[in-house]
Amino acid sequence: MSKPRIKIQTLSVYTSTTLVLVLLGVMCALLLSARSLSDYIKRNMTMSVVVSSKLGEADVLNFRKQLDKRPYVTASKYVSSAQILEEQIKELGTDPVEFLGYNPYEPSIDLTLKSEYACPDSMAMLEKSLLKDKRVTQVVYHREIIEVVNDNIHKMAIVLLGFMVVLTLISWSLIGNAVRLSIYSKRFMLHTMKLVGATWGFIRRPFVVHNMYIGLFSGIAADALLGGIFYLALREEPALFTILPPVSLATIAVAVICFGILMTVSCAYSSVNRFLRMRGDDLYFL
Repeated sequence: MSKPRIKIQTLSVYTSTTLVLVLLGVMCALLLSARSLSDYIKRNMTMSVVVSSKLGEADVLNFRKQLDKRPYVTASKYVSSAQILEEQIKELGTDPVEFLGYNPYEPSIDLTLKSEYACPDSMAMLEKSLLKDKRVTQVVYHREIIEVVNDNIHKMAIVLLGFMVVLTLISWSLIGNAVRLSIYSKRFMLHTMKLVGATWGFIRRPFVVHNMYIGLFSGIAADALLGGIFYLALREEPALFTILPPVSLATIAVAVICFGILMTVSCAYSSVNRFLRMRGDDLYFL
C-alpha cells in the first residue's frame, strides 16, 4: 500500500478519535455542571429563623452566636424587625405601621446551611429541632424549590449519564473500526512475523505504541478544541465559572486524554489479536 494511502488512514483515525473525544468532553462538562449547580444551590440555601419580638437585640445576637456553633451552619445574618419593615415598605409601597400602629414584623436570623444539610428531609428535621426552642416563633425556607431543584438535577444527571454510556459505546465502536482498518492492510505482515517465530507481544508492541500516540495527540487536539469552546462560553457568560471552575475543566482535560489513550490502545490490542488468531488462508477472505 502506498504511503499517501497510509497517511490518509492515519489522518482519519486522528480525526475520528479527536471528534469523538470532543463530544465526550462536552458531555463530561454538562455532567459536572449539573453536579456543581446542585452543590452551588445547596451551599447558598438559607433558612430564616424568626425569633420572638419580646427578646431584646442583645438576646437575639447571643442566640445567633449559639446557632453559629451548630454543625449544620456555615454563616448567619441578623435581620432586625426595622430592616424587614423597611424592605417591605419598598416592595409594597405602603407602611403597615400607619394602619396597625406598630411594627408587625419580628426579627430573624438567616442561616446558610452546609450543602449536606440542604435537602428536604434534613431541613424538615432542623425545622422541628429549632421550633422546640421557645425563642423561635417560625422557621421559613422554600421547601418546594428545594424539592424541585433536587428532582430536576437528579433527573438531568441520570439522562446525561445515560447519554455518556451510549456515546462511549458508539465511540468505542467507531474508533475500533478506524484502528482496525489501519491495521487491516498489514494483516499479511503480521501473519509472516508469526510464522518466523515472533511472539504476539513483540508483534503487538509497535501497533499499540503507535495508537497510544494517536490517542495522546488526539486527546491534546480535543482539549484544544474544548478549550476554545469553553473560552467562548465563559466569555459570554462569566457566571459559568461558579458551576464549572478551573478544577473541573482540568479534570475534563485529563480525562479526555486518558480516555483517548485507553480507547486507541485497547482497540489496537484487540485488533492485532484478532488477525493473529486467524489462519493464513482466512486473511484472503476479509
